[in-house]
Amino acid sequence: MLIRELKAYNSRNIYSHQKVIKMIVDLEKWDDIATNQIPSFNQRLLELLPGLAVHHCSVGHEGGFKKRLDEGTYLAHVIEHSALEILNQIGQQVSFGRARRINDTSCYIIVFAHREEHAGLEAGKTAFQLIQALSTGMPFNISEKIKRIQEMAWKFGLGPSTKAIADAALDRGIPVTRIGNGSIIQLGYGKYHKKMEGTLTDNTSCISVDMACDKTVTNELLGQAGIPVPKGRVCRTTKEAIQAADEIGYPVVLKPVNGNQGKGVSSNIQCPEEIADAFRIAAEFSENILVEEYIKGNDYRILIIGNQVSAVSLRIPANVIGDGRHTVAQLVELKNKDDRRGEDHERPLTKIKIDEIGLIILKKQGYSLGSVPKKGIRVYLKTSGNLSTGGEAVDCTDRIHPDNQEIAIRAARIIGLDIAGIDIKCRNISKPLSLGQGAVIEVNASPGIRMHLFPSKGKVRKVGNAIVDMLFPYGSKHSVPIISITGTNGKTTTTRIISHILKTQGMRVGMTTTGGVYIDDNCIMKGDTTGPISAKMLLSDKAIDVAILETARGGIIRSGLGYDLADIGVLTNISEDHLGLDGV
Repeated sequence: MLIRELKAYNSRNIYSHQKVIKMIVDLEKWDDIATNQIPSFNQRLLELLPGLAVHHCSVGHEGGFKKRLDEGTYLAHVIEHSALEILNQIGQQVSFGRARRINDTSCYIIVFAHREEHAGLEAGKTAFQLIQALSTGMPFNISEKIKRIQEMAWKFGLGPSTKAIADAALDRGIPVTRIGNGSIIQLGYGKYHKKMEGTLTDNTSCISVDMACDKTVTNELLGQAGIPVPKGRVCRTTKEAIQAADEIGYPVVLKPVNGNQGKGVSSNIQCPEEIADAFRIAAEFSENILVEEYIKGNDYRILIIGNQVSAVSLRIPANVIGDGRHTVAQLVELKNKDDRRGEDHERPLTKIKIDEIGLIILKKQGYSLGSVPKKGIRVYLKTSGNLSTGGEAVDCTDRIHPDNQEIAIRAARIIGLDIAGIDIKCRNISKPLSLGQGAVIEVNASPGIRMHLFPSKGKVRKVGNAIVDMLFPYGSKHSVPIISITGTNGKTTTTRIISHILKTQGMRVGMTTTGGVYIDDNCIMKGDTTGPISAKMLLSDKAIDVAILETARGGIIRSGLGYDLADIGVLTNISEDHLGLDGV
């Protein structure tokens, strides 16, 4: 038994409108052996992947696949279902799959849907290895394999925030193209498309981001506008920081001027003796350190999307709750075992890491890592509620006072951000800041939205949908028309005729042909450009009003389409010299 081919289709393809993995598996001597002829095969398979018992299969009802196993089915069919079940186990709900023999050989084409390429490919390999082991009576550790595939999905897939935006766009019928392996995505095509990285849009100006990243500039602008902000002063030495703290009055906060995600921030500093350590920690992230008035109260994040409050969260710093048995270090280890916690932003929550600031905070509370807190006692490990440092969130959207909504909207507008995270410290977000009990402590460009998508308590807020609705208001366009031409002969001529007709109507035409990629009469790339890569390149150009794509059958068969769907498809003809590629 061996795998002869393994590849991923990441767009619509000849097998499905879904993304699929294609495998060609040679069953060799196992070709004509059914599952009920292999000792203990069915029993061990269902023990390792019990979810297979509810697969429908061609029978069309729950348990259909199990019935096929009992009757005796071929191993390629089992590989298909096993790969799907492995992906289901890691939360990728997929069900499309097919397994077909290639002519009279012992080889089979197996295709199954996937959500992320790396995890899909590994699921295919694992399913093959599983069936190989079961056929020969060998042991197989499926749990370890599934855990590795889950980690690959988290590593290479879109993060929770970006995925929420991409899913919201797809729900609206807006095509989504991932650019690179990070969090940059393109929504739509041609002159109407928008690009995003995290929650930064291509409408966000660089100067607005720079101002938001400089906390002194932010405070100056907001203060001038009458928005309550903490008193503060920038320092470059420990001595200056102590002088500033004396003038401002204790307690104070020390933070890097251009920091983010709560890195290097020390809060509630009570005396000059604590300044030195806090300054040294902050100086690891910036030469300029902001000494700031400590605002008492809770830490709230208000998410502004297009001049509207979309969500509000109470942010709770990383903490553990004592049980009278485990040490602080052990409690952190136990809390980090939560499947929702990851190393970075790939999961809903982030693992808690004990750093120097955490040790100082523990000491202030009378604890060390080896201390055993009494049952029910909450021990804090951070002072800021950032999710990126292990914090949690409680939804408070329905509680914010209208005056505070207006303050947050104004703060985002003054800095010039279309999407912003406004951090407010106050005792109660339902009471107006005008009563003098709170302040805006930060304005964040590219704010994380995990806290609103996965609150520890309260309602889930569909902020990804709000972002897409801001970028593409209902009734607006998101893509240019796409005309795709394929066939044996006459593709280039047809493409050029259509292009000429549309140019006479005043449209700026993007065109791919065997002679190159053109925008109007300007050739921007020479060569045979009739594959999916050329189509993607053209559709990412904001200059075009319409895309006319000569589309070779080789690219369709080998890689799928370079776009989501064409508005008009032209099939010129089919002759025998264009048949037979990959069995088509």
